[in-house]
Amino acid sequence: MTRSKCGLLLLLAAATACGGDPTESFREAGQKIVANPSVVFVDQNTSVFVVAELVDSQGNQLATTFDDPTDVGSTITVVKDSTFLETTNGTTLATRERFVVTGLTPSSSSFTITGGGHSLEVPVSVLPTSVAATFSNPAPAVNEPVTITLPEGYTFSADATVESSLGAGFIQSVAPDGTSLAVVIPPGSTGPLTLSGVTAAFLPSVPLTIPSVDEVAASTTPLAGTATTATAPEVPVPALDGTSSFFDTGTWTGADITGDGGLGAQYYKFTVTEAGKYNFLMDWAGGADLDPVVCFDAACADGAFAGSGVDHPEEGELTLEPGTYYFASVLFDGAPPPFFSLSITHSAPTTGD
Repeated sequence: MTRSKCGLLLLLAAATACGGDPTESFREAGQKIVANPSVVFVDQNTSVFVVAELVDSQGNQLATTFDDPTDVGSTITVVKDSTFLETTNGTTLATRERFVVTGLTPSSSSFTITGGGHSLEVPVSVLPTSVAATFSNPAPAVNEPVTITLPEGYTFSADATVESSLGAGFIQSVAPDGTSLAVVIPPGSTGPLTLSGVTAAFLPSVPLTIPSVDEVAASTTPLAGTATTATAPEVPVPALDGTSSFFDTGTWTGADITGDGGLGAQYYKFTVTEAGKYNFLMDWAGGADLDPVVCFDAACADGAFAGSGVDHPEEGELTLEPGTYYFASVLFDGAPPPFFSLSITHSAPTTGD
């Protein structure tokens, strides 16, 4: 059967009659400037690039000449990058422009990009690279709380942390207004402290982790846990819903009388005045294996393991009645670590305990 070619000829004639790009009416409509990134975060005294383009509603790049940046905040500098996208003949491409944004002072700022009769304001946050916090004592004794006060415009969050050259410190308290906190740092810590959970007033939704300008030099004089329970130093016991903590450098030369089978031990005394649940969290540096044991009498004839039985940190919870107890840090295996830490948290007893 012979097929008719009329339908095909009609379609070709219609296509020829329409001609052109079916999207032509949309091209170059809805023009706007876009920037990458559209929101800039830059560290103080460093620079980042921002690339600007003029596009239509379909995202097509349009050729234009961008002006020098305007309305540049006083805490930043912004200049065109004259070396951006150079071609082989020494010219630049006409569809994009790159700007160099440099942060001078921690702040919230902005600048404006203009080109092709359009403009775009680009917000800029200059992030601090250090904070001029002050210390109540830059050379604290072992287990002496250091009060860290932030400069105006900065605050600590409730879950702020402090990291030293030898590890995390124990947060004792955070001021209600967040302007300061008290922390116990590991003995022998030196250098700046790294503060996490810091908020700047100009950037309240972004928590910062930032080093202090000033440095500390913490003492290595130990608390001096002793070789016997008879001479064991008294350690603080927290009130209800509170936490107490300490570091000790120690040598673990005392005989292990806990029955744990360790190589040596150090003993501490603590007095419970209020019944409750007491959580013991012990941690240390290095590869030694330490065991936390709570003794219910001076001979450690009766006691309980206060750990989780895994690699450090060791953590466990005991329900204790008022009385005198002894805490033993037992070196079960390995070389003595340079120090260990113990944190005791007190919570109300569960009904039926």
